[in-house]
Amino acid sequence: MKYKGILISGLPGSGKSTAAKQLAPLLGWPILYIGGLWREQWKQKYPNGEMSFENFMETISEQKHKEMDAYARDMLAKGSIIGDMWHEKIAEGLPILRVFISAPLEIRAQRAINTGRFDGKTIEEIKVLLQQREELQANEAKKIYGPDYNFRDPSIYHIALNSGLLTVEEKVNSLLHFFKS
Repeated sequence: MKYKGILISGLPGSGKSTAAKQLAPLLGWPILYIGGLWREQWKQKYPNGEMSFENFMETISEQKHKEMDAYARDMLAKGSIIGDMWHEKIAEGLPILRVFISAPLEIRAQRAINTGRFDGKTIEEIKVLLQQREELQANEAKKIYGPDYNFRDPSIYHIALNSGLLTVEEKVNSLLHFFKS
């Protein structure tokens, strides 16, 4: 195999984590959730939710983002890992399959409702939150990797999937096929 690991990037709510969770037991690899690492820091600092996760992320310095990306790159470089991450640039130059997953906003919002993390919010409110998170990720990426970097550009990935058109099984099978070829 020419790839030693997989990095899954994409839009908020597109199914990155779901794909990673399905792939992990098939490959026997752990998952590194960069968003999960940030959520742990948020929960430690605001255990009672005094600040929203989105607002917390806006307070993270460019230097802290760079440090987190460097940590993720070091983990990916070791191989045999699935990275659920925002920026494919983390894996640039490494033998890592870089995947971008998208889905229409309506589908992403419906999936978000189904997670239970947005209790009391309407689908329209969730759409706004997902769009805000996407813009936050795009802006952070530009700060770290330069004003022309666009993590949403599918052409910078090895494979791009629209998970709104695929079942989870179809998405995972596509990734496995590409990974093993």
